Formats: sequence, structure tokens, C-alpha cells
Amino acid sequence: MMPAPWRMFWLFVLGVHVVAALGWWWLAPGGFAVSHPRFWSNRVAPGIVLATVATAVWAARRDRIDVFRASLAAFPAGWAAGAASFRFEFPITFERLLLAPLFGSVLMALAGVLAFRGRASASRRVIALVVVPAALFGGLTPMAFRPPGPDTRPLDGPTPGTIVGTVAVDGGIAPRLFVHVGDGSASIKARPLTLSIQPMLRFLDHAPDGAPTVLVPRRVREVPGFRLVAAAPISGGLDLRYRADHEAAVRVETEGDGLIRLDASAFLPAPIWSHLNSYSDIDVSGHHRLSLAFSPCPGERIEVRPMDYPIGRPLRFAFLDAGGRFRVVEAASGEKGPFRELAAGPLARGEPLAITLYDGDEAAARITLEDWSAQLGTQLSPTAGWGAPVNAIEFSLAGDEPTSTASIYLTLAATSVGRGWDCVGHRAGRYRNRMRVEILGVRS
Repeated sequence: MMPAPWRMFWLFVLGVHVVAALGWWWLAPGGFAVSHPRFWSNRVAPGIVLATVATAVWAARRDRIDVFRASLAAFPAGWAAGAASFRFEFPITFERLLLAPLFGSVLMALAGVLAFRGRASASRRVIALVVVPAALFGGLTPMAFRPPGPDTRPLDGPTPGTIVGTVAVDGGIAPRLFVHVGDGSASIKARPLTLSIQPMLRFLDHAPDGAPTVLVPRRVREVPGFRLVAAAPISGGLDLRYRADHEAAVRVETEGDGLIRLDASAFLPAPIWSHLNSYSDIDVSGHHRLSLAFSPCPGERIEVRPMDYPIGRPLRFAFLDAGGRFRVVEAASGEKGPFRELAAGPLARGEPLAITLYDGDEAAARITLEDWSAQLGTQLSPTAGWGAPVNAIEFSLAGDEPTSTASIYLTLAATSVGRGWDCVGHRAGRYRNRMRVEILGVRS
């Protein structure tokens, strides 16, 4: 039917598409409704690719030359349209990346012409019946990867007061509290636990146009760390200012009776698209067996366990869905769904969320987040699927032993749960994180 070199070329092309389609169908997150773009990109699109390959193989075996040529023509048409669509959806990231899929489409188009050189011209009607839908398919598919507009809700509270210059300050505010001035984190002793809390909104990566960060050059996606620009002592604490790509502030105070307050804020002058970020990080050490109790789920204690990445022992995490239901779930493997519910309860927008830390049966500390539920995004996560939104409270142990350090990561909008490097957005504005830490059973 065609010379051996071209036959080998097209066998390779078709094989690559089969492997890619099966891999994407198997690995991409599921659980999306038919109305969601990810249902079509993750479940329908791979089937269309496989059907096109199957048609080409069938036509080749039955010596249906017109159908065979038309089926092969679908691939360069789809890739060319997809390249143009990706360039439109992500104009910064694909300014140069556009060349790779375009080169592939041109190569396949030339191979399609040369492989049938010397044969009668193909029916234009048959070619058009395949090429036009293939181009539409290629042009529409990238739209599923364009993140929707950010749905976080910055509180836009008052601007922190001005501090001019940095004075020498002592981070040892109280016997149980030490503030690390360099990064704004606080170490709190709530015997037997030691808590290390980073309260500032931080971005670990970003994409200027919302493209998946794996496609963004490292020099572009990396975000500089915070640097201290001002510091001043206040009554019972410290007032600190930081700057990275955005400005941030943190105020730490003790109020006696084992109560510590952290008041952090961050101002985003423009929306930020990010894959990995953190509203607050909490590390816990000194425990024998740690469990967490969430205020919307009274009477339920969730043990903190180790997890594996990318597959293996499951991650446990919590989130607030669009219907106002706070859910604590466990992944199927690693941080991938489907997710099994462990506890649930109502949590209204703007209602404080309290997390009580237990060592064994003893309550050691309680952390109350006054602003998390008011500002988080609830749109569905493109990487998690199965009904999980972009907000999350992830918690796990760093090692196999129950005494190993535990980490609790809180986000307003991120895609660390699931599979992929998709970005989601934070709206421009001022975000606030008021945290109240109670050392239970302690009196000053």
C-alpha cells in the first residue's frame, strides 16, 4: 500500500497516539460532570483518538485507500489546529513552544503526501469530512486546559500600618514562643508538642498566563522567597514586613493564658496563576500519636498518617465544597482519587475553623483559622477530580513512625492534590490570615 519507510513512520505515529491516549485516559482524574470541560478532555478525547487510529488500521487492512488517507490526514490537521489554539489560550508560554506541535503537524502532512505519491488523488469530500472535524477537535481540546477565572475572595481589609526600617528585634517573645524573623514563622511549645507555623500566603511557582507549570521555563515559574524589609517590636510581640513578588506582613502577639495570635496579610496587585502555593504551613513534632479534630465534625478525630507519592499509602485531607459542606477524605492511592469520606459537617462562609491537635487522647493545642473559609476558592480542582475543590487542608507524617514530624498544609486555591501541573488563580487584593493558637491546659 505504501513504501516501507513511510509504513514504519505511520506505524510509529499511530502507536505513539495509542499509548498517549490510553495513558491519558487511565491517568487523568475522573469524576467530572458531563458539563465540565475536563470530562470531555479526560474521558471523551482519548476515545476519539483511539477511534481514529482504529479507523486508519481498519482501512489499511481492507485496502480502503480513501478512508486510510483521510484518517491519516486527521493527525496533522488536529495538531496544527491544537498548536494555534494553545498559542491563543496561553500566548506567553506558547510563544516558542508553538513550534514543536507545528513542526510535528508539518512533518505528518508531508509524510501523508509522500507516502501516497504516484497514486490517484484522494477524494476531497472524504478528506474534508475528516480534516474539518479533526481541526475542530484539535482547536477545542486546549480550551479545556485554560483555567477558569479565580474564585478566591480576598477580604481587602485595612492596610497594615507603616514600619520604616529594620531594628534589631529579639524573636524570643515568651518562654513558649519564638519568632523566626528571617521568614516570619513562629515556633510554639504546647507540651508535648512543638508547632512551627508559617502564616503568610506564599507561592512556590506561577505561570504568567495560567499554563500548566511543567510547560513554563524554570526561570519564569520560580518565585523568589520573602525577604525581611521592616521589623518593629510591639507590646507582647513583633510586627514584621516582607517582600517577594508581593508584599506581606505578619504580627505575632501573646495574650496570656496560653493564647498566641498571629495576624498575617498579603497584597496581590494582580491575579496570580499557580500550581503550588500555601496559605499557611504547620509542622508538628514531639507527639507519640497525632490526630486532628475539626470543628465542623464534632466527636470525630482523624489520625495523621504517612502517605506515599506518587502512588501508595493514601493522603488524608479536608476541604470546603461549594455547598458549604466541610469534608475530611482519604485518597485511593497517594494523593489521587476517588476519595473516601472520613468525616463531614457544615461550615458557613466566613465561619472560623478550629483544628484541635491530640497526642493520644490528650488535647494539646487548638488552632483557629478566622479567615480561611471566607477567602478560599470552591471551583473544582482540575488535577484532583472526584468532586474535590481547589482549596485543601493536607496533613500527613513525614516518616513511617507515628512519632515522625507531621505537616499540615492549608491552601485557598492550589492543585497539589491529584495528578497534573495545572494552575488555578488567586484574585488580586489583600488576603488575611488571623490565627489563634491555644495551648490547652496551660495557664501563665
